[in-house]
Amino acid sequence: MRKVLVLVAAIAAASCGGNQGSLSQEEAQSVGEAIASAISEAGAQSNAASGGSSRNLLSFGPITIQRSKACAGGGDVKASLTVSVSCSSGFWSCSTSGSSTVTAEACTTATGVVVDGALTGTFSGQGLNFSATVVGDLTITRPGEQPFVCTGASITVVGGKLVSGSNICGVAL
Repeated sequence: MRKVLVLVAAIAAASCGGNQGSLSQEEAQSVGEAIASAISEAGAQSNAASGGSSRNLLSFGPITIQRSKACAGGGDVKASLTVSVSCSSGFWSCSTSGSSTVTAEACTTATGVVVDGALTGTFSGQGLNFSATVVGDLTITRPGEQPFVCTGASITVVGGKLVSGSNICGVAL
């Protein structure tokens, strides 16, 4: 059940157009990983909230899971998930729905990039097939430069891992 609920929270996307701040591949990757990490932690925590039931018939929610993940250089990323799960005839029949908010607060990544802002969205799933979309603006500050607003980032997380095809401010991850 834990893996399922990690996946429930896991796929996240926001839209970011153009590389307004000329982020390097490494900088964009560090931003994406910081956000993905918070989502993954909140998803893992949702299993504990459900009681980890192994029964075939299970229905719970909505429950709210809040998790904060410290960033490599300071600050944090907070993930808040509201999840409802219904499994009518066993694990593979589970349908999931919910909403998510991911907020970066002075999150300084391993590359020194500082991220602020919020992404919000909804997700749904059937069995192990889950999808989510989050949108919002991120303020990005590269070391020694002025902040700029990234009006789109696309972050997909599956099984706690950032997925290829994601992007931060137009930089493919």
